[in-house]
Amino acid sequence: MATAECKISFGIDYTSSVPVTNTAATVSYGIQGSGNPTVISNIDPNSVVELPVIQTPGDYDLTVELSAGGVLATKTGSFTIGNCSSLSCKEPQINEIEIKNNGQIVMDYFVDPTDLATPEYQIATDQYFNNIIQMKIDFDYTPIENVFMNNGNYTYSRELYIRVRKHCFFKSVGISGVSGWSNVVSFTSGRWSMQKAPYTFDAYCVSGKFEDPVYTDAKICLTGSTLLKTINLNTVTPQVGSFIYLTDGTTPALPPYLSSFDTGGASVGFNENGIRWVRFANDNENKIYEVEKDGRIIGVSSMYHCEVN
Repeated sequence: MATAECKISFGIDYTSSVPVTNTAATVSYGIQGSGNPTVISNIDPNSVVELPVIQTPGDYDLTVELSAGGVLATKTGSFTIGNCSSLSCKEPQINEIEIKNNGQIVMDYFVDPTDLATPEYQIATDQYFNNIIQMKIDFDYTPIENVFMNNGNYTYSRELYIRVRKHCFFKSVGISGVSGWSNVVSFTSGRWSMQKAPYTFDAYCVSGKFEDPVYTDAKICLTGSTLLKTINLNTVTPQVGSFIYLTDGTTPALPPYLSSFDTGGASVGFNENGIRWVRFANDNENKIYEVEKDGRIIGVSSMYHCEVN
């Protein structure tokens, strides 16, 4: 049989000199190789046989048994169930690829969060993805993804290609699915070297000179360029325990290396007092993180917060 939807029906073509009754006809079916078929007894061999709705895709074995006058006849066949449900695992969309000054690849992309299990991305040296140099799966989705660089073969000024797909899990029916691949985006790699902190972020920073980051002149909740800095972390996402580095990925964001942060106005005190609070520009929840003197994020502030738009 050809690939079918959830419902399977068929007629039984047989010849017998002795009438075959319902009690003498059975049908069994199951996924090939499973060894655990479903058996339906007392079918009417003279009518169209309709199997119950089957939700699990796969190749199935089908067996029909008829008996009459002490004679048993068996016929086997097979059928294929496709993706029966109307559930959809939508393809992601890559909006933009940015190459930071330190060579970090940053992907701006959209994945529909409905039924999302994990995104997956691949980077290759050819548009057909025959030579994949980097891939990642089993991670949390954020619209801005800092591609993990340290295990990829990123030759300087090389034409590369990236694509994304979505892995779904439909809890209502217990079925997994995978979308098609997104649009393919090409880009030219930058100059990259192994770094302690390869993940680049734009963040609003307030130094330890200020008593608080919200109600003083250093208003961390406001957008604008005054407090906005580019920093690196040693973790893929901001979290407790992340260490803050400068954009070279190797220099800790500590005094006396923060003179470039002291640009005037509310952006002062960094090279003397260090970073005390930080809010990441792409964080929709506008969380304010507290930073220890060693440049380590120690938690989300319970005292200060920004209103969520």
